[in-house]
Amino acid sequence: MPMTLDYAVGNLETDEDWAGLAEVLDAGDNQRLVHSIIRHLITIGAKSYLTETRYIDRDYSADYRRFYAQTFRTYGRHCKRVHFFSEDVNAILTRPTWSERVEALQNTSKRSYLGFCVIRPLPGAGIGRTALKQAGPTGVGLESVVTCRAYVRANLLGAELDVSSACFMQQDSRVGACAQVAIWIGARHMHQRHKYNWLSVADITRMAAPTTAYEATTLPAGSEFLTADHMIHAIHEMGFQPLCIEGSGKSIAAEILPYVDSGLPVIVGLREGNALGHAVTVVGRVFGEQKTPGNQLADYVPAYIVHDDQAGPYMLLPRTEDSATAYNLDPNQLIKHSFASPTPTHLNVEDHAVFAVVLMPMRVFATARSAQRTALGRLNAALINMPSIRQKLAAQGAPVNDRLLDELIEAHKKQEIVLRTYLTSASGYRKHIAQGSACHDLKDVLARMHLPHFTWVTEISTVGSYNQSSPGMRRMYGHTILDATSTGRDYAGLLALHLPGVLIQTDVDADKETVTDIKDDTLYNCREKTGP
Repeated sequence: MPMTLDYAVGNLETDEDWAGLAEVLDAGDNQRLVHSIIRHLITIGAKSYLTETRYIDRDYSADYRRFYAQTFRTYGRHCKRVHFFSEDVNAILTRPTWSERVEALQNTSKRSYLGFCVIRPLPGAGIGRTALKQAGPTGVGLESVVTCRAYVRANLLGAELDVSSACFMQQDSRVGACAQVAIWIGARHMHQRHKYNWLSVADITRMAAPTTAYEATTLPAGSEFLTADHMIHAIHEMGFQPLCIEGSGKSIAAEILPYVDSGLPVIVGLREGNALGHAVTVVGRVFGEQKTPGNQLADYVPAYIVHDDQAGPYMLLPRTEDSATAYNLDPNQLIKHSFASPTPTHLNVEDHAVFAVVLMPMRVFATARSAQRTALGRLNAALINMPSIRQKLAAQGAPVNDRLLDELIEAHKKQEIVLRTYLTSASGYRKHIAQGSACHDLKDVLARMHLPHFTWVTEISTVGSYNQSSPGMRRMYGHTILDATSTGRDYAGLLALHLPGVLIQTDVDADKETVTDIKDDTLYNCREKTGP
């Protein structure tokens, strides 16, 4: 008898409906994970779901071949895949012909498709590859953005459905620890967004091969824990440059922000005392408007949006112990973990982060710290030398926007300059400039600049122009562009500095600066990650 596609449809209207979905989402004893997924589905407006009952998942198949197929216990080969919609799909699937159903399903891709969750046939670790529509917390004075997001495609009954998401998975301790899943989340984003290699959890465990007796105390090797050294080794083997950030929790909270704003996955190692640690993947950040704003960018971020393989997708890791209360963050969305004690600890970056690892592209040789330090040094020099620059422009008959320059100089004197640094591609930078609110004269000059593939951009704002909860209201007075293939530690890689009415460009081969006046210059929007 030929096999046929089996599927079932359920509504999500009553408490009984949601309880039925909780039974489908089998995470074993980890009911908090199920509740986190359901909470997120309620947030994004799920109204119905469709379950494929015989689904072959590539990630589970890779783990099956490497481990489950070799065990005495028999594990199933097929998964289930549950799709979610913000409309009732019953009406679609009762249409008279298959082609009409497929056409109607296809139309839900942009209208109501919310993503999917793969259910693996694994007792206690059922939540497999999951791609749910990205969303963060909202509220008065808050703005959230999932920076590590990409379109993920699912083929359902012949329809191709896309969802903007950051992929998630539950840890299965038989083949990997939280560190492997944290790496997998970052690597999968880089695959979906930038076409890096596709890798399974089994691949990552193999690449993090132990080299000491201490690290080889479990079988399969690394299935209970990975050290920071082996996480770095695995990330290198995967084709990335691992950038390790160490220091106090406060410094880690500030240093990872440029990479998060760049859309690069950051794995954060958390620990309490000497207990075995826990790893989560940062996929976004929350902006919080300040009552008494300062010049440190990290102060505007009360929490990071993270995937925690034990707690769920799109959870919140507060920056400080007081952030959650100060910004009224949902307590059900906060990260907590049991270390040496059975009592779970509420985690935050400043008190519990011990290291962070960034998955960096291979063609980037300057760090965010060096890029921002160089930008600040050049800004300081330019503002100190501004009387001379103004005289030269006046001699050329070039108009200068004295009001904006005076505002920036005054903010510099009061230490109210806010710098925001991020990595971008040349095409991404040109797209932002072209579609942004900068004046046409500035756009014309910047669009013609020859740029390397990757650049560090440092936006120059003031406390007043940046402290806005609405991203469309945040403005910058200027910015710098630094060649990311340089060391970033001196002016040799600084390609341009824009200040109100003035653009200073550097020819790095000739070591020559050119000063251009910008007519009708004004404040313009800070870049925010939009789109998929």
